[in-house]
Amino acid sequence: MTIKLDYSLGEIKAEVRHLVEIDMIDRQQLIYALSQFFPAGEWALVECELETNGYSLATNSIADLLAED
Repeated sequence: MTIKLDYSLGEIKAEVRHLVEIDMIDRQQLIYALSQFFPAGEWALVECELETNGYSLATNSIADLLAED
């Protein structure tokens, strides 16, 4: 099993866009809902990248994350 060591914001957005397209997650859900789609060890990396880029897991929605694309 390979664990990813880092995630770019672009990679995260691409994965989130895919999850929205296949109706696994709704654009109105909070970003924190993404935690169920990443392994625990990788989620910490995703969380750090999102927060570094100014996103709040508890207040920003998936739509906020994808709005800038």
